[in-house]
Amino acid sequence: MRFHGAMRKPTGRPRAGRGAEDDDSGQRWEAAVRSRTRGEESASAVEEVHQIRVLAKKLRAYLRLLRGTLPEKLLENEERRIKRISVGLSPARDAAICRQILRWLVAKEGKESRRKRLRAALEHLPEAAGGELEPGAIARAKAGIEARRRRLLKLIDEHPPQERKLEGLLCSEYGKSRQGMREALREGSPDAFHQWRKSVKRLGYQTEIFSTSSRRSLARLELKFVRLGKLLGKLQDLRVLKSRIEAHAESAERKLLPLLDDWMARYRKEAEREGDDCFRMAKAKFRALLD
Repeated sequence: MRFHGAMRKPTGRPRAGRGAEDDDSGQRWEAAVRSRTRGEESASAVEEVHQIRVLAKKLRAYLRLLRGTLPEKLLENEERRIKRISVGLSPARDAAICRQILRWLVAKEGKESRRKRLRAALEHLPEAAGGELEPGAIARAKAGIEARRRRLLKLIDEHPPQERKLEGLLCSEYGKSRQGMREALREGSPDAFHQWRKSVKRLGYQTEIFSTSSRRSLARLELKFVRLGKLLGKLQDLRVLKSRIEAHAESAERKLLPLLDDWMARYRKEAEREGDDCFRMAKAKFRALLD
């Protein structure tokens, strides 16, 4: 998938009502967002759906850093439009996730009896990611997310954010993810871990924007956020598969549930260890990484 559409080039002169510093900040932020939201050619419908949903998450993450820069009502409307696009692709994405996890488990499991059950479960899932979508749904989602991407770039150009304000909001997002970890570990519920996963993914996308060559410690931490996000993502994918089996599977496939519970326990432990490493520092120390 390739996203096109060039914005007008900056003139290099501050526009009326704003200074050169704001203009430079807006141009830097716009360039950073643009470079991180470029699409790529997709080899399959599965990958196309995945790329659209990832871009939707990135756009929503960037919007959260613009609170206080853009009117709240405008931000809410944009986030709602982006979320609607992503939610529309959820059924197809969930089916693809289940197939991917089953194939992954087939490769990981050592016992042939377990591999046989996993292969049997694969036969009950639709092959194509677009199989649960009406014709043209992916194309409409692709066009819709590109429109929202262009809209965000235009808003940044028209309302350049102040870098110090952005840094303060990033610190706030770090604090929320840190608190999300505490809540997930205290409650232990699938929903709490799911919410923590979303906040970590969002924080990773946001931190990447600030991880310049002069902020090496921040860049290293951003890579840890990415690893943690992948661990929590795998945990969530296993839960999606488990829920699907519990809701739709025949009794023979329910024999996979203890196996899924074992793998979920492993990934939860890994996520907890990685989370401790990511969020050991207080907000003040995290803020110092931006200096």
